[in-house]
Parts: sequence; C-alpha cells; structure tokens
Amino acid sequence: MSTELERQVQWLTDRALISELLHAFARALDTRDFQAYADNYADGGSIELPDPKRPGSTIVLQKANMLELLPKSLGRYAATHHISANHQISIEGDTASSRSYLQAVHVSGAPTDHWTAGGWYDCEYTRTASGWKFGRVRLTAIWLTGAPGEIKPE
Repeated sequence: MSTELERQVQWLTDRALISELLHAFARALDTRDFQAYADNYADGGSIELPDPKRPGSTIVLQKANMLELLPKSLGRYAATHHISANHQISIEGDTASSRSYLQAVHVSGAPTDHWTAGGWYDCEYTRTASGWKFGRVRLTAIWLTGAPGEIKPE
C-alpha cells in the first residue's frame, strides 16, 4: 500500500513528465524533428487545429499520418517558434488532461515576414510503457497577428 508521501511524489513526477512532454512537443516542431513530434503521441493519437485561412474549419492530423503531413504543413515555413506556458495538469491514475497556453510564430521568409497565433492547447494523455503520451490535442486560437498563412497539409 502506498503512503501519502509516495502518492505525492508520484503526482509530482507525473506532472513534471507531462510538462516536459508539452515542451518536447514545441521543441520537436521548431527543430523540425517530425519523428520526435509523432513519437510524443500514443497510437491512435491526434491533434485538432483551427484552420487560420478558413474560419470555422478544423484540420485533424492522426499520429499515423504525421510524418507524411507535417512537412507539408508547418514544414513549409522557414522557421517556427512555439512557446508553451501555464501548464494546468490534472492526473487520474494512468490518464491525465491539461490546458496549456501558447504563442506560435510562423516565419515565411525573412525574420520580419511572419504571423503569430495565441491561445491554448487542451490535451488528453495516457500512460504507456514508454511514458506519458498525447491521446488528443486540441488547439483553440484566441488571436492572430499578421496575415495568417497556410497550415493545411497540401
């Protein structure tokens, strides 16, 4: 039987691992390590993104297609810069959820040629044999600056 201290340590450890997963998510996108990005997801995992060029439309990327589609989506930009903050994490055994805030810059060419989005990610996680993984990620964009570019894989 676990003690209260063991329970608290496990909660802190799980919280740190989930927060690190959120940072790894951003790092993998910005370094264009699409394999590492896809590896952050559990089998069957997905991300839902609002399409900035088509209000009211959503883009869904499944883990199974990420390696093919990400280079056609964010890979078209000269650079991206994702900031992940305010990680609010709830853990229930081997599942968890979070809301984290983001700012994402998309550089088209010169460093002054970019557009930015801000909002939050609502995420669902599952504990796997290889650690915490995303089951579902949903981006809610609250604001955009600049002229939003294409993110739909084409």
